[in-house]
Amino acid sequence: MGLDIYAGTMTRYYARNWLTSVQQWGLEHGMQVNIVRPEGQEDENIASPEEIIAGVTDWRRGLIEWLGDNIEGEPHWSEDNDATPYYTDKPDWDAAEALLLYACAKWLGKEPPATVRKNFDVYETELYKEFTERKQGAVSLFDSELWWLPLNDPLMFRVPLPTGQEKTLSTVGMLKLELDAINAIEWNASEEEIISWRDSEGYPDDAYYSKEKGLQMLEKHDEFDTVSLAKFAFSILWQAVTFAQEHGTCVIFDY
Repeated sequence: MGLDIYAGTMTRYYARNWLTSVQQWGLEHGMQVNIVRPEGQEDENIASPEEIIAGVTDWRRGLIEWLGDNIEGEPHWSEDNDATPYYTDKPDWDAAEALLLYACAKWLGKEPPATVRKNFDVYETELYKEFTERKQGAVSLFDSELWWLPLNDPLMFRVPLPTGQEKTLSTVGMLKLELDAINAIEWNASEEEIISWRDSEGYPDDAYYSKEKGLQMLEKHDEFDTVSLAKFAFSILWQAVTFAQEHGTCVIFDY
């Protein structure tokens, strides 16, 4: 399964009232894109937007009460189905895991491998195993189930979602601190530079599309530059977090 990053309200996410970046591209170019989801997540199982927003709002109220003194001030947390905008992009797993591999190496004072193979598994690398043995405290990019709620306080906790599915969740504030720490290791890049990595870094082209010729295939790549992929994924996550903080939304790894 591919990986998309979604930043928006939980209500819109559960209602499927959003399009992935690939779906948006297909719509712009007159091509149909079908999203295949895990068994049990078919669209016919989705409740109405009214039912979803009532459930999510009640769940949010209970969660904030449960967290109590662990959060400071009134959270900026939006919940609606169509008023708050959303951000989405597609780093896919190779780029996301290249970012984790880069972070593991740098936090250990080592250099990451120059390249990674397509579909590599960061969790099987020696760098990841050494990092998890030596790290102190939780890191949401490694220890959460890749949902960050719109709270500024750096927290992690395990709770049932509105659907009843139990997950280890974190906060947008904690993810922002982790991204700042990764940037500070050696990049020290400005926001403008970080945003530019979305277009200047990442995967080499395997194909291109034109209205005149349609989809044209190029050389297929099975090996990628590790740091370039890491910067690409970092840019997408940075922009998702910035969006989430501005609009009071969660950030979710969707796959």
